[in-house]
Amino acid sequence: MVQKYITYYNETRLHSAIGYVSPLDRLEARDIEIFKERDRKLEAARELRKHQRQRSYSEINPSGEAFVC
Repeated sequence: MVQKYITYYNETRLHSAIGYVSPLDRLEARDIEIFKERDRKLEAARELRKHQRQRSYSEINPSGEAFVC
């Protein structure tokens, strides 16, 4: 039972102090690849939200004119 917890703690559990990767990932230098993949996914999500906002704005204001208050 103890060995099972140790395995979980070191190989599966994400540790906040080391960037939400497992100690095994960090030890085997996979953390850099994990961080790059996270950054790529975050950038893709930002671009998607940007396009969604632009599409929503064009549906609200199809003429493209600026709103005047």
